[in-house]
Amino acid sequence: MPGNVFCLQLTDAFGNRRRIAVRIGVTALLATPFIFVNMPARAQAAGIVMVIMFTSFFGASVSYARLRSDLRLERLTLLPMSRGTLYLDLILASILARLAPVLAIVTGFIVTNGQAVTPTVLICLAGLLCSSLLLITLLGIGTGHLARSNGEVHLFGALVCAVLAFISGLTPLQDRVMWLTAATTCNPISRFLSLLVKLTSQQASVPVTEFFLASLILVAFIVTAVVRWISGRMSKEK
Repeated sequence: MPGNVFCLQLTDAFGNRRRIAVRIGVTALLATPFIFVNMPARAQAAGIVMVIMFTSFFGASVSYARLRSDLRLERLTLLPMSRGTLYLDLILASILARLAPVLAIVTGFIVTNGQAVTPTVLICLAGLLCSSLLLITLLGIGTGHLARSNGEVHLFGALVCAVLAFISGLTPLQDRVMWLTAATTCNPISRFLSLLVKLTSQQASVPVTEFFLASLILVAFIVTAVVRWISGRMSKEK
């Protein structure tokens, strides 16, 4: 048996090959038009980000709601670990479970439409992707925690995703409501969208500050995931 909740959730997520194939297939099917169909670069990038947002958000919220309804979450809280560590493991595992289909469609987009692909841009893109998935997963788990039924999860989820799409600049807005996008400079989803658009041109430059922060987030994410994985394996051996 896995030694901690992080390894337990990853085993559950990646233990069924059929489920993995279906998850990647559905995500790729939704993203296919935005990868191969000729359309404005911003529309393509916004479509890719919308697919990532919806699949990751509902994956996190529905999984968390299922944990609650099956009383597995209640049993997990009885384990000898702090509540913070428990939720850290749940969040990390949820992000990694959605990372495979997300990487598949982002890679397809870059290979098909990328014009100015450099190591610096890819590192920054990976950091922004991790921070975007973190934000989406937190919102998804929060929605799953507040909802009392599967119907409420989908209703609240649709509302949260719509608001998130508006404030992240994923949808065109009228001039009178452009103030909704005032926080795009510190919104990782908006920054991820902007970098995807830049990748389709010959001018995909990355500001030094953004590159530093994105690299820091990427390293922190990788180190935390590796530490939790090693901790789980060591606990299992004991």
